[in-house]
Amino acid sequence: MKLKKGIFLGAILCMLTSCVESTQLEKLGIIHTRGVDISEEKPNELETTLIIFQFNAQTSMISKTLTGSGHTIKEAREQANNKSSYSLTPGQIRLELYGKEIAEKGILNYLKTLTRDARVSDTMLLAVSKTTAKEMLQVGQSDTNMDIGQFLHGMIRQEHMEDSIPEVALHDFTHTYFDVGKDPFLPVISLQENIPQISALGIFQGDKYVGDITLEEALLLNMTQNHVNFAPIELKIPRAPFKEYLGGEEVVDPDSEDMFVRIGIKGGTNSEITDVEQLRYRSNVNIDIDLHEVSEQLVVEDDKVASILEKELEKAIKKKYETLLKKLLELNADPVGYGKLYKVKHDNNLTTEEWREKFPDITVDFQVDVNLIHFGTLR
Repeated sequence: MKLKKGIFLGAILCMLTSCVESTQLEKLGIIHTRGVDISEEKPNELETTLIIFQFNAQTSMISKTLTGSGHTIKEAREQANNKSSYSLTPGQIRLELYGKEIAEKGILNYLKTLTRDARVSDTMLLAVSKTTAKEMLQVGQSDTNMDIGQFLHGMIRQEHMEDSIPEVALHDFTHTYFDVGKDPFLPVISLQENIPQISALGIFQGDKYVGDITLEEALLLNMTQNHVNFAPIELKIPRAPFKEYLGGEEVVDPDSEDMFVRIGIKGGTNSEITDVEQLRYRSNVNIDIDLHEVSEQLVVEDDKVASILEKELEKAIKKKYETLLKKLLELNADPVGYGKLYKVKHDNNLTTEEWREKFPDITVDFQVDVNLIHFGTLR
């Protein structure tokens, strides 16, 4: 009986093994970064720019850029495949970059292509290029000392690790897109002297890119989504309340009415709806602050100046939140998720179209509470 079982299991394993198609690594071109644009030559087609890894016996790894066009992503990849002696596979795509024009038209179809492909990880990152994705990848590749795909991926991950921007993986975007009462966002990459850098956070209305917020505002948005841990930000506050506490003779601009402080923020923002009919909300911002640097020498001899500093920082942060909200209302896009709170209070009976009509009329009272945990004589 044991012998029969062993033979039976062995036969099954042999059959299963025969079903797996073996491919030599040296024959593969592994796509790790893909740019998607509208074709300049054929506006009714897509153009993809692929950064691939190639392996062979002479070199351990070679990075190469290929382009292709077609009516679909897969057709464009096949055209790019015709320009290579390697078989292109999307199994290791870590970043998909959308050109500005195609992002403005909507990216849902391309996201569906990604989610249907079992070889694509839902943790891959997404981003928008201020130029075409092709220009960003080709110029960036020639002007950086490392593979441009790895460079961009690492740059985005670093910003997220510092809590400067929210998570921007494929599963985050798709989950938010299908969540009524909330809109997605993606980092925006620009070229500065031909060097790529994250310049803003792109706000989407559904799957369409409609505008930007600054990186400082992206941190405030992240605080509505997550608890941040001493994320850095620079704020402008008035000099007048601190006049008697400013020591030293070195002043950057003696005629200026303001000074600048560099701080680390730890905490988050919790929002609640206070009046369903009037669409009134309250967002409570509770944060600890580590004071890193001040543009002038600030002498703190007692808790009095610390208390003044807390109050001025509260005003500055509240003003930034109000500016952020004004931008979002003008874009009619709700990345914070105020619509989800309304949906809960409204018996979950809410459509995206209905919230588009209501969102521009909301009002939010921002209550900011700052706790300065480190202070002293600073410059």
